Amino acid sequence: MSAKRFILNETSYHGHGAVKEIVTEVKSRGFAKALVVTDADLVRFGVVAKVTDLLDAAGCAYEIYDKVKANPSVAVVEAGVEAFKAAGADYMIAIGGGSPQDTAKAIGIIINNPEFADVVSLEGLAPTKNKCVPVIAVATTAGTAAETTIPFS
Repeated sequence: MSAKRFILNETSYHGHGAVKEIVTEVKSRGFAKALVVTDADLVRFGVVAKVTDLLDAAGCAYEIYDKVKANPSVAVVEAGVEAFKAAGADYMIAIGGGSPQDTAKAIGIIINNPEFADVVSLEGLAPTKNKCVPVIAVATTAGTAAETTIPFS
């Protein structure tokens, strides 16, 4: 059995009021514009507004990509990559369960590792060379996307 290594997320906030720290992170890291990756239902039910209202109040730029579906397809990820580029984003905020979280991770990996643009080559252990675009993960279900990075061997 060979040794395995995980690179865990850099910063985690937990508990009541944690979402309010998004603006603190955005400003302290000098991010310019987010692509908010989510699904249409979370927009419709006002869940996304809990984050975008904070961004609006702080003057933080963003665009919303709400085309994520359960078990997102290659086409959903590819459209997300194009949305990221068109937005001129430099980071993402993924809001939702596993599907938005996984979609954002795939978008971010492909942006910085374009050789994986076919999406399917990311399945399993992908030998990426560059870190994912920064992702702020707002999980709406317990245990969702517990890992926010891919493992490296």
